[in-house]
Amino acid sequence: MFIEKKRQTMILNFESYSAVLQYHMDKAYNMIHKDQILTYSLEATTLPDAEFHKASIDFINLVQKLLGPTLLKELEFLYGDYDTFVFNLAEYFNTTYDADEIRKISMNEMMESEVEPEGA
Repeated sequence: MFIEKKRQTMILNFESYSAVLQYHMDKAYNMIHKDQILTYSLEATTLPDAEFHKASIDFINLVQKLLGPTLLKELEFLYGDYDTFVFNLAEYFNTTYDADEIRKISMNEMMESEVEPEGA
């Protein structure tokens, strides 16, 4: 009964939990991006698979550290279990990585510089 009441309260306050989680995921992604991804983005390339896997694991671990043990337990409870929570973190990382604006801009600039002007 207590567990169901707690879960119901958390669901009613989902926007608050979501905002806290979003803040920590954004912060962690920015730190990982700066340290492990930015160079590839500027070169308009994607991370090699091994580097991508390492960056995603580092991201998941960093989010957990930033949340701290109390918030981590709360969010695990909200998502049902640790695996589901981590799956959502990994999905955020993948989606955010795919939407990397720096890499897109670098790719566009590189493609524009390779296009020969007509009549040259």
